[in-house]
Amino acid sequence: MKRFSNIESIEKLTLRESGMRFTSEHELKMRENDVEVSRYEIRYTQHRDERILIKRSLISREAALKLLNECKVMSWDGFSGAHPRWVKDGIMFSLTAVVNDGKVIRAEGSQNFPKRYREFTDGLNGFLNGAI
Repeated sequence: MKRFSNIESIEKLTLRESGMRFTSEHELKMRENDVEVSRYEIRYTQHRDERILIKRSLISREAALKLLNECKVMSWDGFSGAHPRWVKDGIMFSLTAVVNDGKVIRAEGSQNFPKRYREFTDGLNGFLNGAI
């Protein structure tokens, strides 16, 4: 079994989700001592995508790292979840993160997600809603 190290630092993480009628992004960005968590809606306006900020919050670096490591996001690197053939619709996601001084994590899927994905998105939404 492959072992994955913990995430000890985060530079930036972008998680994009899209479905038939929506596209949104969650973003984590390291600031001086805190992490900025943002949620954007992507709207098609005037023949181009427009990224519109919906909500933003500052959280501690420790809280961000705790969520990333509890959800084992480092182990998601290289995940490519093919769309299940019996599912007619669904949500697509793509994740790109720069962690641990330059390590890039990439994952993507279509109605097929890495383990603890929903816990991770619930945690991001919790940060934005002040629940965590």
